[in-house]
Amino acid sequence: MKSTFKHLCDDVIIELFSYFNIHEIFYSFCLLIPNLPSLLKDGRVQLHVRSNNTYFFRWILPHISLTQVVSLSIPTRPYNPSIFKFTNLRSLVLSDVDNPLKLFERNSDWPPYRLEYLSLSIRNPDVRNKSSDIGIRVLEHAFKLRGLKRFELHESKSSLRMVELFNELTFPSTFQSSDLERVIITIYCHWLTLQSILSYLPRLIQFEFHSSFSYIQNLSPELHFPFIRKLDLQIDCLQTIILNGIFRHAPNLRYFKLDCSVCPFQRYHIDLLQSKTWLQWIDTCTPRLRILNVDIKFRPDDINETTVESIGKDLKRLNFEISACLDSGDRYWKMIGKYIKQ
Repeated sequence: MKSTFKHLCDDVIIELFSYFNIHEIFYSFCLLIPNLPSLLKDGRVQLHVRSNNTYFFRWILPHISLTQVVSLSIPTRPYNPSIFKFTNLRSLVLSDVDNPLKLFERNSDWPPYRLEYLSLSIRNPDVRNKSSDIGIRVLEHAFKLRGLKRFELHESKSSLRMVELFNELTFPSTFQSSDLERVIITIYCHWLTLQSILSYLPRLIQFEFHSSFSYIQNLSPELHFPFIRKLDLQIDCLQTIILNGIFRHAPNLRYFKLDCSVCPFQRYHIDLLQSKTWLQWIDTCTPRLRILNVDIKFRPDDINETTVESIGKDLKRLNFEISACLDSGDRYWKMIGKYIKQ
């Protein structure tokens, strides 16, 4: 049995629009456009828009109410029409934001009160000899959005200067904590800033963090994740004391992915080469952990090649492997593996 799109009943149309990206529908069914006004009648269809190309503006936008758009992802500027006209959003992804603070300027319909997911890739203002705290200000505003459950902060590929998080967050005394449950930060972040961020996220259950730390810093191991279930860390110059602190303060952790290089001093990483260290952390600190995925780099002078075989045999208890690697003349040891608790 064959049927064209125009023969489908309204209920089927609504289900299709609710499930697929609006562009997938339009590209797939060429007969849809002549019937668009009737199919979108009464504004009942919720639309998911993941582009702002000319096709969307010419063929789709004239026929819809912007309040029908509940999911909007725009990869490039300019934003046309203004995103402030999409007042019914539950999800917003912007990939090249040069003045992100404008997004948080309040009026009667903005920010959307139903907004649950916000992802921003921001640019650092190119002002010479002037430091920018744009990343911190964005975090402070995002944390205060009630109803927001997921937030991502990235650096735009077009940013001329690196975006850094180098100060602690500051809030009025009336603000206690954020409602956020899932956070991703891939911007360079100072240690004290990270601690400050986590102190306002008591409901955090999923956290992804990419950054690096200086090995000369005296870092406090206190990182508290009371309800965290999924943790994804990509860190350069990790100190063992930090890793120990994470395990001890994440009792509900289920999944842990660790991609890092360790500080170039033996006292920082020697424990990581022993299976008993990992098993003790798992059994005593995170009994609910089911998956541990590691990719850890060590400097070559940290491990004697004559002992690597015995180290490798011991690490097999965790399904980890250790090997020597050479990358552009840089020689290092690498420990990789995925431990799955039975």
